[in-house]
Amino acid sequence: MDDKMLMLSDSLLDARKAKEHAEEALKQVNAVVDELEGQLIEMMLDSELTNFKRNGVQFSLVNKTHITAEAERKDELWAEMKKNGYEHLFSINANTLSGEVKRLMEDNNGEMPKWLEGLVKQFDKPSIRIKK
Repeated sequence: MDDKMLMLSDSLLDARKAKEHAEEALKQVNAVVDELEGQLIEMMLDSELTNFKRNGVQFSLVNKTHITAEAERKDELWAEMKKNGYEHLFSINANTLSGEVKRLMEDNNGEMPKWLEGLVKQFDKPSIRIKK
């Protein structure tokens, strides 16, 4: 083995360790963001505020609708999606599924299509939208 290969392997190992540290730091920052957002949501609800401005930034209380597959019925969901012409979504991630189901609901007068009932669940999560 030549020295260049050994040095490259050391660099790769260092980069992977740095990536692990960054991912751990991100998890910690995300936990702080979630905690602060929860506190702010609670205070805004208690104060009956839907939005406010601070230092030129708009903070708005919004509900984000999330749709997820029922864990124990995923195989049935995929079969129904395929049967109804959505086989192109077979690497369905949560955001793609949520967006597509929301679109289907819009096309169905805001109602969940019958063929999806019991296969997905819908929930709203309060969130803070920040705009400059």
